Amino acid sequence: MPVTTPPVGGPLGRSRRRLSGSAFSAWGRCRIEWQITRGLGLSSPTSPSQVLGHVLEDGVIRLIMRHAPAGVDRDGLLAWLKGCADEEARLVREEGLRRWDALPWRREWDTPGWPFTEEDLAARIWAAVEFLMVEVDRCVEVGGGPFLAAMRRNERVFDVPAPSDGARPEHPLPDRWPPHLDAPPKEGFLGWQDESASVDHAEAWEIIRPWVKDPRVGQPQRMFHPEGWAAGELDVVLRWDGKTRLVDLKSGDGGGPYGSSLHDQMRFYGWLWEACFGEKPDALEGWYLNGGLRKIVEPFPDHDEATSLLEEVALGMAEGSEGAMAWPLDVEASCERPNCRWCALSTEEGVMALLEERCGSGVTPPSIEPPYESLSEIPYRVNVRGTLDGRWGPLPNHFGEPVIGAALTSGRVHVAVEESQPGASPGLHHVQTGPVLVRGALPGAWRGAPRLYADAGTTFHDDDADAEVTRLGMLRTRANVSALVVSIGRGNGVRLDGRPWSMGTLHVYDGDRVIEVAMFGSSLNDRILSIRPGDHVKLTGAELGWREGRPQLRIDARSTRVEVHRPES
Repeated sequence: MPVTTPPVGGPLGRSRRRLSGSAFSAWGRCRIEWQITRGLGLSSPTSPSQVLGHVLEDGVIRLIMRHAPAGVDRDGLLAWLKGCADEEARLVREEGLRRWDALPWRREWDTPGWPFTEEDLAARIWAAVEFLMVEVDRCVEVGGGPFLAAMRRNERVFDVPAPSDGARPEHPLPDRWPPHLDAPPKEGFLGWQDESASVDHAEAWEIIRPWVKDPRVGQPQRMFHPEGWAAGELDVVLRWDGKTRLVDLKSGDGGGPYGSSLHDQMRFYGWLWEACFGEKPDALEGWYLNGGLRKIVEPFPDHDEATSLLEEVALGMAEGSEGAMAWPLDVEASCERPNCRWCALSTEEGVMALLEERCGSGVTPPSIEPPYESLSEIPYRVNVRGTLDGRWGPLPNHFGEPVIGAALTSGRVHVAVEESQPGASPGLHHVQTGPVLVRGALPGAWRGAPRLYADAGTTFHDDDADAEVTRLGMLRTRANVSALVVSIGRGNGVRLDGRPWSMGTLHVYDGDRVIEVAMFGSSLNDRILSIRPGDHVKLTGAELGWREGRPQLRIDARSTRVEVHRPES
C-alpha cells in the first residue's frame, strides 16, 4: 500500500487527536460520542462483528496475494478460487475463535461464543472474489490494460511491491526494522505469456491485483497529511487500468446504526489521498461482503473547501479538558438520533443506565475516605517559577511523538518542561532563557521524576515576585484514588523495531468524574489483568500524566499500590 510518514518523525501509530476517517464519521454522527469514545478513550465490550472485520480482511488479503495456476481459463480460475475461499474461511474461523477466546471483555450475541460458521465466512470471502472477478473480466475484455506488456517482461510497474511479486517488503521506516525479521521473498508468477498472446484469466488475476496492506510489514501502513493533523489506512486500492479507485472492505451488509459511516469515511480517504499524492482518486467504493453490495461514494466537490471543513473538525478535536471529565456531562445533546446513549450522559439517568449496562444492577462507586481523594481534587494547572535553559527537541516523548522541551531549575530542583503533545506549545523555544514565570503548566511525572507539560493554556512571562506559585519541589505528581471500573482495554503488538509491546487501560468513575488509568509492560501483572468493569479499585501513588490534552493516571509496578474489590465481596 502506498504510504507516507508523518512530518518531523511523528508516531506511525494511531492518535486520538489526529483526524481519521472513523473519527470524522464519529464527529459528524455525535460529538459527545466522539468526546467519550475518542477523546476520553472509553472502551466498550468487543462484539463478534468487530473481531470478524479484522480477521475477514486478513483472509481476503491472503487470497488476493495467491498466484493462479498458469494458463487457467475462467472456469478453472473460479474453481481454484473456490478452493482458496474455503481454505481461507477455515483459517479465518480459527483465528476469529482464537481472538474471541482471548478477549477480556466481550459482548455476546444471541448465539454464545463467536457465532460465524465456515459456510458464512466462505460466502463473505466469495463476495470479495466476485467483486474482483468483475475486474478480471473487464481486464480480459480490454486486452490486459496498459501494464500488460511491462508485467510480461517482469518489470516493476508500481513503486510499492506486492508480497506476491517476489520483491522484499518496503517498510515505512526501514531504518527502524530489523532485516532478519523479514520473511523470505515469495516466488513471482510463472504464467506470463509471450508478448503477442492474448491475455488469459490467470494473467488477468495477476494484473488486477490491488494494493492492500502488506501482511509482511510490521509497521503501520498509513497515509499522513503533510502537516501531520490527519491520517488514514486504506483497505484496497485498484490501479490496474491506469485509474485509482479507493475501496473500503466491510464485513457486514451496510445496515445497522453505523451503516452511513461509509460516506464520511470514503470522502475523507479521497481527500487525504489527494493531499498526500497530489492526484484525485477516480472513484470511491465500499464493498459489503455480507450480500455482495457495492456502494459508490461521491467525493468532496472541492478539495480546498473540504480542507477548511476538516481543519475546523481537527481544531475542535484538539481542544483540551479542564481536568478529569465530569459525569453527568455539562453539555447539551449534540446529535439528532433519538435515544442516543452518549447524549444521555448529560443526565443522571443516562449515567446510571451506562453503569448498569457495564457493571451490573445496583453497582455504585465506592465511598471516598482518606488517604483517597476525589478525582476533582487532582491538580490540573499550576503556576511555577524558575530558570529556563537547556532547550531540546523535537525528540520523541514516551508515546513516540516528537515534542520540544526545556529544563526549569529552582535551587537544586530540576524539572523537565515539554509539550503535552506535538505542536501543543510551539512558543516554548521562543521563550528567552533565564528567570521565568510559567502559568497554567500541567503537573505530572514520568518514571518517578516530576515533569511539567505545556499546552495552549500554558503561558510564559517575566518573573513576578508577587505571583502565587507552587514550588518546584512541592509539585503534586501522584494521586490516591478509590473508584469504580467502568471500562477496560488491552493492547499489544510489535514496535517499529520489531520488538513486542503491551499496554492496558482502565476508566474509573468516583461518582462525580471519570479518568483513564494506563499500565505498560511489566505493570500488567495478574492482579491488573483480572480487573473487570464493576470492580472497585484503590490506587495509592498513581503517577499523574497527560494524554491528548486530558489527565491520565499511570500505574508503576514499583511504586503504585493496587487493591481490587469485587462487587460481591
